[in-house]
Amino acid sequence: MDEARVTPTPAVAGPSSADPHHHHHKRRGALAAGLALLWTIFALLAQFSGALDAFEESLLDWRQSLAAYPEPPSDQLALVAIDTIPDDRPWPWSRLDYSLALRALIDYAPQSVVFDMNLNDRDPSYTSFDEIFSHIVQRTNGVVFAATGTTSSEGGPPPERLGTIPYQGSTRLVPRFASAIWPLETFAGQSPVGINNVQAESGLRLRGIPLVFSLDEKLVPSLVLQATAQFLGADLASSDVQVGRAVFLKRKDGTVLRTIPIDDEGRMRVRYHQDPAASWQASFDGVIVDDDEIQQGIKPQQDLRGLLHRQVWIGRTDPALRERFRTPVGKLALVEVEMQAERTILDQDYVRPLPPMILAILYLLVGIGGASLLVRIGPRHGSALLAVTAAFWLESSVLAFRLYNVILPLPSFAMLIFGIYIMAMLAIVWDFDAEEVEG
Repeated sequence: MDEARVTPTPAVAGPSSADPHHHHHKRRGALAAGLALLWTIFALLAQFSGALDAFEESLLDWRQSLAAYPEPPSDQLALVAIDTIPDDRPWPWSRLDYSLALRALIDYAPQSVVFDMNLNDRDPSYTSFDEIFSHIVQRTNGVVFAATGTTSSEGGPPPERLGTIPYQGSTRLVPRFASAIWPLETFAGQSPVGINNVQAESGLRLRGIPLVFSLDEKLVPSLVLQATAQFLGADLASSDVQVGRAVFLKRKDGTVLRTIPIDDEGRMRVRYHQDPAASWQASFDGVIVDDDEIQQGIKPQQDLRGLLHRQVWIGRTDPALRERFRTPVGKLALVEVEMQAERTILDQDYVRPLPPMILAILYLLVGIGGASLLVRIGPRHGSALLAVTAAFWLESSVLAFRLYNVILPLPSFAMLIFGIYIMAMLAIVWDFDAEEVEG
């Protein structure tokens, strides 16, 4: 029987390693990866050196202004707002006004009271009620007063309860004052004091505030840090500042209560929210009226019993106040900014950048992988892929900030994506044939 004759089917030839086109394709991919690596390193250097900070700050303001996930106001703080300055009672006010308001508060056991204004006026027309004010201060659980740093040496000696903080690192960039204007010792001599300078940017833009200041070669607390220490029961002498890293608020026994991130200037970025910092607010004059109505058994407009265990801030918010700071959530008075800052600390709601190592790995993967892939799939499909990647990063940056306060940088990532495309295009149009002819 004759055997069937089988005609072999010719195999489909794949790209040979000797194929010049295949060889050039591999070389283009390698060239794109190498160029993208150099560009990625350049983008990372721009990111970590701070060269893009001006662009990043504006985009971070935009992310903070988004109100899709509102944060409820703090139930640990309260605001007594001086929202009206009557014509018959011009500013500044005598200590009688503060005595009446403080007397109205103390029966409702607030944890402490913070005066945001500097009560340093020595004019007899304002100091005639200082002894009365002093007695009421002594009856209050705790009162924190504000001081004002000055570059001149005219200020008097610091009060006993100012408190200095041990520190590590260079204080070269920390705001430095020669002295300060202190509240009068008559009523503030035995109370904690903090400096309430906030060091705003140009145009009264305020993104963060200093928590510490350099005074007489020592670090002293801001009003926000002093008020926070009072509320948490921290001891500043037992606490520690690592300049450029964090303020470690501790109890006397060494227990760490808060680790507050700061930069080389001792500044903490404030996490602003659309809602007010405190869930309990009332007007200055209203507090006095409400207390009188409660004493008479009349239902008040604002129940002062809600002040139990809260820290009460007293400060100006009236329309005549000229110094209003521009923040991501609108213009705020000084007391409102400082309360937002303390709320950031109490809630540990800190704004943090992505760790540098993780960011570098992500950039390297996107840079090298994106350039190599763009050479493989071509400019048209590669451009669409880069656009999708950029959109995904933008959405991720918004989501990461809203949920975790983590900053995914946008300007340097846009720079990275642009560079990937350019590097890949250079690799695609590179003339390897000319090189071989020359060789």
